[in-house]
Amino acid sequence: MKVLYLGHYREGTGWAQAAQDYILALNSVGVDVVCRNIRLTHNYKDVPPVIEELEKKDHKDCDVCIQHLLPHHLVGSNHFKKNVAYFVSESTSIKTTSWFNHLQLMDEVWVPNSELMSGLVDDNLFPGEPDRVKLVPHTFDMNKYKKQYRPMNIPEIDHKFKFYYMGDLNERKNIESVITAFHSEFDRSEPVSLIIKVKKFGLEPNQVESTVRSLCDQIKSKLRIYRDNSLYIQEAIIPVEMTEDDVCSLHHYGDCFVCVSHGEGWSIPSFEAMCFGSTPICSDTGGPRDFISDNPATGTLIGGVRSVCKCSDSAFQELFTGREEWFIPSESELKKSMRYYYENKNSLDPVEGIRRGNKFSYASVGDTIKEILEG
Repeated sequence: MKVLYLGHYREGTGWAQAAQDYILALNSVGVDVVCRNIRLTHNYKDVPPVIEELEKKDHKDCDVCIQHLLPHHLVGSNHFKKNVAYFVSESTSIKTTSWFNHLQLMDEVWVPNSELMSGLVDDNLFPGEPDRVKLVPHTFDMNKYKKQYRPMNIPEIDHKFKFYYMGDLNERKNIESVITAFHSEFDRSEPVSLIIKVKKFGLEPNQVESTVRSLCDQIKSKLRIYRDNSLYIQEAIIPVEMTEDDVCSLHHYGDCFVCVSHGEGWSIPSFEAMCFGSTPICSDTGGPRDFISDNPATGTLIGGVRSVCKCSDSAFQELFTGREEWFIPSESELKKSMRYYYENKNSLDPVEGIRRGNKFSYASVGDTIKEILEG
């Protein structure tokens, strides 16, 4: 069997990283895979040498085409025995969008989490053929979490317990709840800190920092715990690009990762925090439901409610509209979980996270994909 893997894998994003990892997983279990990058933006990042070699291979005579692309770039084709779309969504349903129709051009649709799989089946993506929607979780090079990285330090907070967030600056990520819960739960006299590592496409680092600082000030003003915003604990904002090694250093440096977004296809930073022993706190929706276990050493899922999407900064006009729903996490539960990890982190097994993460290794997920392809 020969597989052609198409993806936006040189973009330098989490989406791109996922595509790279699937390619490497397939290669690791002996699948004859050829890959081609589909350029999406001006970004063109380096990839591992193995992928560069796979790009040089001839794409002729491929039996299967896996299209890890945005849905409006999907192409139906009868040139392959099987034409597969890899799809991720962070809301409850895309049935009213054109993306739903594009997915129906495929022989199969693979998704990373069980909640999304159930949603597409319930929406009757393939009428009478629910088995054409397959669960293929994200996959990772587990050796990454066993390496030593250069120690990180921020002198003002080195001695404090460090909550941290890492990701994009947008409404879906719900950074407001992280900031709100932190400042309403912890007193300025307690040795705690909040690190916010953010980026936003199209903004310079100084613009990102200014935007986040303004958001923090607005939240503090509304909380009205202290008479002046300067009396609150000062957040450590990191608005610059970081290398992969620096990201790993931040995971080592932080004590508890917090990402209570309105929806996650997977959440790579949360998974990596788990593997590094940094006990992620996530919304009980999407990807984190499939990798965080009942053991608090792997992290905690925050309950909440479904609500109508009200989003002003969606990357695509037809997504996150009022015809969809997303998750609203409980800030009360979030506060309790942050307090729990602050008081109990040292009593938890620090390697339980990577034990859990091994379920999603290249070999494990690669074998799953191989079984699906040969089935």
